[in-house]
Amino acid sequence: MQSYSTIIGVIELRQGGIGYRTTQKRYGIGNSTITLIMDRFTKLGLTLEELKAMSPKSVEEAFYPPENLRHMQKPLPDFNQIHARMADMEHPNLAFLWLEYKESNPDGYQLSQFYELYRRFLRENFGQEKVKMPVERIPGERMYIDWVGDQPELLLDTVTGELRKVHVFATTMGFSSKVYAEIFSDEKLPSFITGVVHALEYYGAVPKYLVPDNLKAAVTRHTKDGLLLNAVFSDLEDCYETIVLPPPPRKPKGYRRKSVIGNLGI
Repeated sequence: MQSYSTIIGVIELRQGGIGYRTTQKRYGIGNSTITLIMDRFTKLGLTLEELKAMSPKSVEEAFYPPENLRHMQKPLPDFNQIHARMADMEHPNLAFLWLEYKESNPDGYQLSQFYELYRRFLRENFGQEKVKMPVERIPGERMYIDWVGDQPELLLDTVTGELRKVHVFATTMGFSSKVYAEIFSDEKLPSFITGVVHALEYYGAVPKYLVPDNLKAAVTRHTKDGLLLNAVFSDLEDCYETIVLPPPPRKPKGYRRKSVIGNLGI
């Protein structure tokens, strides 16, 4: 925003035939600012004398409207619709949606402002900018299985008096997020199988899919060409007439929907 004296001075110099370079040096501003002031002066349809008759604050606000007035003059993008479009894109690209917006609204927000408004929309509606779409889950369809990463020292060795680390086995149902957890002394196959059996007993039902997080206890080899289950876990699959459905290799979040942000071009 430029001051009253700069606005009036630029108009006087330019109307007096003074070039851009001299005007720029006189007021320490760029050519784009000079052009902006002269364009807005033309759009106002006032004479220089009429401007000088106005109060300095009125002149400044006429050339640089307050933030809320500038926003009212520009059509606000429908970010709910834009957000839905982003979710449907295979490769989300916010810049492409901005081009569509500008085509319909030539006087609308520029790209950097568009990005900032979308970030603000995400923060206000989702609490963060990196948002994942909610997963559409079916009740009872999947039980997710994993060992908790942290290994707290909770087990007391009655002989030495030392605290030993424990391994927390955990499962959760995809729809209800109901959790079953159990503590074991190790993460070997017997502990893993016991945890799965106890979890199924706890839930009182067998889900359609068991989804272990690429655990060595359950999956011997998992590549793009096929899945080789541990023999004992495979028997467990047959016993309960369920299907083991681990996520893709090296992608522990493979069965979650991809991030909406994706490639914003930001």
